[in-house]
Amino acid sequence: MAWEKEGYTAVEDALRKVKRSLRVEAKPETIATKESFGRIAVHDLVSSSDMPPFDVSHMDGFAVIASDLKTATKTRPATLKVAGESKLGAKPGPSARHRQAIRVFTGSSVPRGTDAVVPLERAEVQGDTISVAYPPDRGSFVYAKGSDLRKGEKVVKRGQTIRAQDVGALLSLGLKEVSVRRRLLASVIATGSELTDKVEPAQEKVVNSHGPYFLSLLHALGCVPVDMGVAKDDPGEIRSALRKALARSDFVLTLGGTSVGRADLVGEAVRSLVPDVFVHGIKMDRGRVAGIAVVEGKPVLMMPGPIQGAMNAFILLGARVIGWLQGGERMGVEVSCPLEGQWEARKRFSHFRKVLYVKLVPGDRTSARPLAGDTESIKVLCEADGYVIVPEEVARLAEGSVVRVNLLPGFSF
Repeated sequence: MAWEKEGYTAVEDALRKVKRSLRVEAKPETIATKESFGRIAVHDLVSSSDMPPFDVSHMDGFAVIASDLKTATKTRPATLKVAGESKLGAKPGPSARHRQAIRVFTGSSVPRGTDAVVPLERAEVQGDTISVAYPPDRGSFVYAKGSDLRKGEKVVKRGQTIRAQDVGALLSLGLKEVSVRRRLLASVIATGSELTDKVEPAQEKVVNSHGPYFLSLLHALGCVPVDMGVAKDDPGEIRSALRKALARSDFVLTLGGTSVGRADLVGEAVRSLVPDVFVHGIKMDRGRVAGIAVVEGKPVLMMPGPIQGAMNAFILLGARVIGWLQGGERMGVEVSCPLEGQWEARKRFSHFRKVLYVKLVPGDRTSARPLAGDTESIKVLCEADGYVIVPEEVARLAEGSVVRVNLLPGFSF
């Protein structure tokens, strides 16, 4: 099958067809909060109490009644009696009386009746009394109840990936368990009789390096990667590998074996499984021989063998599908910066969607330097910090033009 220009399917059209046929459910599961890092919240997670739950001290020192010290000066310091101690982890103790001070520590509760903290270094301790030579403001060095989080306030939003700081916040609120989306199982099948998973010197085979590359990316994007190994260039073997992968996982990615001619072995194997959707030949550069299908409600991404074409297919198709299956979350983040030097699309495919890999260059304002190389070049990807998705109608980017650089987990950081 030889595709002409009009035979390619636009990226958005292919995705639209796929999205309508997906039947993979990211079912919820309950896990321990301390194990929730990187997982996606099923519901809004709200604070069940004020944080802090009571006034606490910002400093080691003495909790005081600020009005007792309003006339304190260097020449006429005020003297207070130390009437007790507030221990870490203890709830607020009895109210302090006027002209009394309570010893406090950073993070310990401020006793009822006191409204300021005098740091230890600003108090002169003499037995069971202290002298203070300045008037503290009311609320000085006091972390007020609810000043961090109010009861009922959202800590993590529905569909948000739980970060390290979120884990800490949820645990501090006493939340032992959280409901999260089940991780997607994503299988990778590398195809090619020349490939081997063994890494040995002077071997005649080619090391399957692309498979682990995409397995690592899938892990970084919150999936459970499933390594299906290498399938030889045989339609029957590829079909068997696809069936096994579909039975074991929610999403299947294949590498190599997709072409415009007789070497389109993966396409042939996928068609034999009677897919709900089958799109082959995508209007993108590089990677136009990629394809995407839906078999039994599960997506199958057919990526080319050359690494940049495969990565482009993963970026434009695979990452989008993963985001949908995980509940609509977008993969990665964007930053805007000027382009360092100009860039032009390849003339033959200038009307296709393009992926421009860039290196971020620090300076007074971070800029994006275009990277170029053959589609088989892994060096381009190793030098890249991110990528720019260039629309079909744009064939040239001028130097200094502001571009949106995508930063993808596992690829950019």
